[in-house]
Amino acid sequence: MANRSYDQNKDLPPLPQTPPPVKPHADSNRSGQSTMPNSRSKVDRLGFLELASGINPIVDIVAIHGLGGHREKSWMTNDGILWLRDLLLADLPNARVLSYGYDADTDSPECVSTLTLRRHAEEFIRALLRRRADHPRRPIIFIAHDTGGIILKLALVICHSQRLGSRDQLRDILTSTHAILFFGTPHSGIDTSLLEQVNHLASAYMKMTDTILKDLRAHSSELEDIQSIYVQASVEIHSVFFSAEDTKARLNVSYSSTAIAGDPNATTIVLHTGHRDLVRFARRGNGDYQTVLKYLRMYFDNAGVEIKEKWVKEEQHRSVAKEEPTSVIAPKPCPPVSRGYVERIYLQSLITQNLLPDSPVKHQPRCILHGLGGAGKTQIATKWIQEHEHRFTRVICVNAEAQTQLEADLQRSIRCLGPDYSQMTWEDAVAYLDGKEKGWLLFFDNADLPYLDLRPYLPFSAHGAVLITTRNRECINYAPDGAVAVGPLEESEAVKLLHTTAGIAPHSDAQSLEIVRELGMLALAITLAGAYIRRTRSLNTFLDIFRKNRNRLLRRQPDLGSDFKYSAYTAFDLSFYQLRRRTQEFLKLCAFLHHSHIPHYLFERSTAFGFITYTVVKACPPPASDRTFTLKLVEIFGKTWDEISFQELIESASQASFIEVTMDGQFYSVNPLVQMYIQDSLSVEEKGDYIRMTEQLLLGAIRPAEGSNAELLPLLPHANRIPLSVQSESIAHTLTFNDFYDSLENWETCSKLLKCYLGRFKRTQGKKHIDSILVMGQLGEALWRCGQLSKAEKMLRETLALQREILGEKDGETIRTMACFGLTLCHRGQFHEAEKVQRDVLALEFEVSGPQHPETIAAMSNLAATLRGLMEKMEQEVFALRREVSGPRHPDTIGAMGNLALTLGDLGRFAEAENMERDVLALQLDISELGNPDTLLASYNLSHTLYRQGRLEEALQLLEETMKIRHEVLGEDHYHTQWARQLLGLIRSAQSVPY
Repeated sequence: MANRSYDQNKDLPPLPQTPPPVKPHADSNRSGQSTMPNSRSKVDRLGFLELASGINPIVDIVAIHGLGGHREKSWMTNDGILWLRDLLLADLPNARVLSYGYDADTDSPECVSTLTLRRHAEEFIRALLRRRADHPRRPIIFIAHDTGGIILKLALVICHSQRLGSRDQLRDILTSTHAILFFGTPHSGIDTSLLEQVNHLASAYMKMTDTILKDLRAHSSELEDIQSIYVQASVEIHSVFFSAEDTKARLNVSYSSTAIAGDPNATTIVLHTGHRDLVRFARRGNGDYQTVLKYLRMYFDNAGVEIKEKWVKEEQHRSVAKEEPTSVIAPKPCPPVSRGYVERIYLQSLITQNLLPDSPVKHQPRCILHGLGGAGKTQIATKWIQEHEHRFTRVICVNAEAQTQLEADLQRSIRCLGPDYSQMTWEDAVAYLDGKEKGWLLFFDNADLPYLDLRPYLPFSAHGAVLITTRNRECINYAPDGAVAVGPLEESEAVKLLHTTAGIAPHSDAQSLEIVRELGMLALAITLAGAYIRRTRSLNTFLDIFRKNRNRLLRRQPDLGSDFKYSAYTAFDLSFYQLRRRTQEFLKLCAFLHHSHIPHYLFERSTAFGFITYTVVKACPPPASDRTFTLKLVEIFGKTWDEISFQELIESASQASFIEVTMDGQFYSVNPLVQMYIQDSLSVEEKGDYIRMTEQLLLGAIRPAEGSNAELLPLLPHANRIPLSVQSESIAHTLTFNDFYDSLENWETCSKLLKCYLGRFKRTQGKKHIDSILVMGQLGEALWRCGQLSKAEKMLRETLALQREILGEKDGETIRTMACFGLTLCHRGQFHEAEKVQRDVLALEFEVSGPQHPETIAAMSNLAATLRGLMEKMEQEVFALRREVSGPRHPDTIGAMGNLALTLGDLGRFAEAENMERDVLALQLDISELGNPDTLLASYNLSHTLYRQGRLEEALQLLEETMKIRHEVLGEDHYHTQWARQLLGLIRSAQSVPY
């Protein structure tokens, strides 16, 4: 029979070569298969393998592979780099790394497993328990690829389902689980039809199974059951979901399937690789590896403290479950008030107004303290309770960080009433408050979870009151009229808190003010800073140390005995990573804008223009690199403006207290410390990308102002946050930003920006490059407007020579530079050269633009100003010569002085003109009498100058003193008399005095 050709079955995978005949061996098994020493069964690769033991390990990193995977090869590159061992050990030396292998083959020449997903999950969790027997409370970070993520979720569901009182230890695993990194896990299933068909066709040649594949079908009942329970089990587990950029794989795992739909903890990241290589990294410098490492490090750093807290809660829950009916349970105490607490009198008065109203009420008094993590909500609440506890029959404190903890605390609140209540549940506790008891205060602390519905736990009786602290603004809905926003401290409060915590009393508050402003006036951050200053006595050097080590200091865990459980950044983590990815991306943009007055129309206007850079000069269009960032912005804001979608984004960020919205909804603000937190969470490469995205957002909104600059002005502080080195990366961006700053008369920034561009490109492009010449001209104009006339003249003279050579005399940019050059010369007093240049400009404008063009008219005006300047210079010379030749009191000298004063007045230099005219009048009165025509003319000129300065009373008095003499000496028809009467009429008209 002819050999089978693979070409006849192109849809089938290549079949294994038939092994050569082997003689029976004495150790052969019953089926006759060889058990030669050098042959390894797939059984040998099952179970746990320790890839790295770690140096004094404090965290277990546990990896589980996917369908058809291997506990080593799934994580290994083609050249043998197993990153969990070869790379991660250097970056996280205090981690023990375990890899779990299970029979995930759907086809095999040896054997296939018929275990279901549940059986795989049970075996996995039991094996992990045995492996961790010596350190059952060590924090765990799971890394799951493909189907391994489904098995892991099911394993945690099994742990979650175990009763608190059980002697089994499965809950130990769930309690110790800190974070999970899912890689290409098909949470909502996959299309398995093709693979099932292949398995069916190949079953003639090797062993096959569809057991797992059936459970992995899209929207299978098994997956839906796992998911519904897992959402509850994973409330306190951090999750990040990595998906492949290239989804062409044996099993196509779509992007939408790689994240858990509706999971508020979901952070989804696309890695630039295919599904198979999602968990294979060849070197530490690989961008995808650095992204994964960033999250591993972040979770690793926080794991110890957070898992310790979870175990405290777990032990409390277990102790409650074990309580004997006759045992006495003490009421749960409220959190302690910090010894360094600084009174926030206004906020405490608002709580009093809400919870202790002066007159009887129809509805239950409620107060919702909401604000950013670390703002001091719990401290304010507990301080108020401490001062007003005597006004209530009982204060019931409930930790609402997690639903299980909340229910346990409510249950405790009723069981502590005595043996008769020892079997009561949390439902009974709520019913008891609604019925029998009066005058109570129910305090829910840290009700932060965005999906936690408090309504089942809230009594409705008006005989008690409810106080809630939360980062989630949605909780305002429980009592809209009782909402109290807890924002940053006042400056005086912040400084007092810093000094109290640090144990210092400096003579000046200047340094302390600078510190608290840098820390965003946030209570937690200031307390931690104070503790650091107390230890190191480093008030004078704190800011320098802080700016160089900001991330380390703000992630530093509070000291032993501190009233805070988390570091400042960890407090933000708890809310930030619960936001949807789109909201996180929006906030990352805001982190690179100015922290206050972020205008709504920035986003609307930029989206409307497609985030495209405005082209100032047609020859300099936006660079191709813009498209990368415009596409990223489209992912956040959409291709067209959608106000409803944008408001959902704002609402999401606002609910987590990360942004504040003005009353009119037109401006937003972000706490500066939140901006620092977001920036510090990014790698250097990511930070550069988000700065560039923010720049592109601004470029899309910057357009020439039509009339008023009112729309552009609010963008200025945000543009100033983009480094000039970024703004000047291309000629198009440089010109757009220069046009923007120029329209706002911010010429100092114009000159810095243009210098930055020239410093970068002039050497590589050369002076004669068209872009360099264009920017040199713009720089010369900016220097002129800044008053740096010497530098402006030098730059414009050089630029003009290059433009005449390269562009020609009649080019628009050449004429513009000539006009600016002429003005610069005029302002430097070089009137003769200025006149020549400006006559050339006027002639060119007549020829190129026509006599009625605005630029032609401007050229005429500039020439006139130069001629006036030239006249002043000539009159200065005449006056100097007259004084030298004829003496200071000679009539000709006095006349020259009067002419010079008139010219100064025409040039708008009124103060100089007035002083000179007073000298002229004094000299005229000294050498003649008031009735002298020249004296009367000098008096009129001084009156006119006073009038032009708005000094009407002085001008009127001087004119009225001489009017009678004018009539007598000059007559009513003399033009000097007529001028005086006309000026008198103008003054009286301005004063509304009839004449």
